[in-house]
Amino acid sequence: MASPKDKIPGGLGDKKSPKDFDPKQLAKGKKIEMEHTDDPQLAEEISRDHLTEDSAYYTKLEKIEKHAAKRVLRRYLDLRATADLQP
Repeated sequence: MASPKDKIPGGLGDKKSPKDFDPKQLAKGKKIEMEHTDDPQLAEEISRDHLTEDSAYYTKLEKIEKHAAKRVLRRYLDLRATADLQP
């Protein structure tokens, strides 16, 4: 099955259909990519490109972002604690 018309030619997922991907990963990817565009078709196309490169791309991204958020929060709390100790 041919993919929907490409808005960004040359992507890794250009020759693939949404049916070629895990529906949960594609939905997660589309939701994440909608943070960067108002165009659902473009968000899905970008998601297909990422998922062609790595079928667990968005699961891995989610884990990385959670880890980074924890590190930022720990650093913030450490700085707050240090600031509270100073006269």
